[in-house]
Parts: sequence; C-alpha cells; structure tokens
Amino acid sequence: MTILIIEDDPMVASLNQQFVENILPKAHIENVRQTKDGLKIIQRENVRLILLDVFLPEQTGLEFLKELHQLEINIPVILITAADDMHTLEEALKYNVIDYLIKPFTFERFKLAFQKFDILDEMTDKKTTTNQQALDAFFNQTTTKKEEIHCGEELPKGLSKLTFSKVIEGIKTMEQPFSTENLSKEIALSRISTKKYITFLTEIAVLGETMHYREIGRPITLYKLVEDYEEKVGEYL
Repeated sequence: MTILIIEDDPMVASLNQQFVENILPKAHIENVRQTKDGLKIIQRENVRLILLDVFLPEQTGLEFLKELHQLEINIPVILITAADDMHTLEEALKYNVIDYLIKPFTFERFKLAFQKFDILDEMTDKKTTTNQQALDAFFNQTTTKKEEIHCGEELPKGLSKLTFSKVIEGIKTMEQPFSTENLSKEIALSRISTKKYITFLTEIAVLGETMHYREIGRPITLYKLVEDYEEKVGEYL
C-alpha cells in the first residue's frame, strides 16, 4: 500500500509521515513538496490514499483535485490545511476528499481520519456489495453534516478560528497564571494580536484575571483558565 503525502513544509511533511508510520508501519510512504511530483508517483504506483495540503507552490491542492478529477483518477484524499474558510471546504467536498483536517490538529484526530479511510478501503477492496453497518461506520465516523457546518458561535470580527485554536492550545501548555507577554512568546504571535484573543476569552469567561503588584514598576494582569473552559471554547471551534 502506498500513501502519498503532498506538503511543501518539510517539518509538517515529516510530522505527517511520522503519524502515518505510527498507524500503518508497513505502508510505503511517498513524501513530496509539489503536486507535479505527486502526479508522477500516482501514475507509476498503486497509491491508495493522498494526504494533501491546500497552499502549495505552482499548483494549489484544490487545483490538483480538479486535475485528478479531469484525469478520472479516483483516490481518497485527506485534506490537511490551514484553510478554515467555507469556500475551500465546499470546493473540497466536490471531489474525493473523505476528511478535512485543519492545522494544528492532534494525533488522535489524525487517527480518526485514518479509521475512516480504513473503513472505506475495506469496503471497496474486491467487494461488489456492502452492508448498512459498514456504511454507517463510514458516514458517521468523523463527517460533519452540511446543516451542522454553520452551527455554533461565531468569533468576533478580526479573530480567526485557526489562530483561536492555536491560542487555546498555547494556553493549555502554559504555567497558570500567565501574562500576555508570556503567551505571545509561547505561540509566536504578536503581543497586540495575542491581547485581542485574551480579551475575548476573558469576556466569554474562559479566562479569569487578577492583578499582580510588583515591588518595582507597574502591576501586570495575569490570566488563568477557568474549570469549565472546554465547553465554552468548544462553542467557537
């Protein structure tokens, strides 16, 4: 079995390969940076799954999906991208995308995508019929119903879901309580942008705040996650 990874960021590509190796240690993995190299591999090998980034040099992932469709090449695709806009999602759903992972994602979420591929691969490998149990396992595994896409709370204007997720993950790793400056350095985001997300998280009662008075200099505000923050955060993810 050949798994094809098309990702232009070497670090991300390496991480994706490690994830695949943990799940399918016997799989043959091809790891390339551009779609033109990926197409050559597809034409000479039996590629069973493609892990595809959207923002690629020369040709985007979506353009590559369209090309594969025109060439009548039908290979399941897991889209792995930083794109969180609805246009990209809607375009991806037109082709053979079986799951959609928005960076950054966890290994557990990555495994769910592969479980879905495994179910599909088993159903389609040398079979002429299927059953309701197998179909339910595939369609209910990690899919999002179309009517559910717009549910949940919207972030305020100027805040992105991707960065919001990055901020939350950064806060989880921080020693509590923490300052805006500490978090800014931890997640490599400007202090001004970091402050916008902290302010919003404080407004929705995800973070509590206290004043820390120092012997010298102005006092600083410290923040701490509240106990039930996950439920509140989940409404925006």
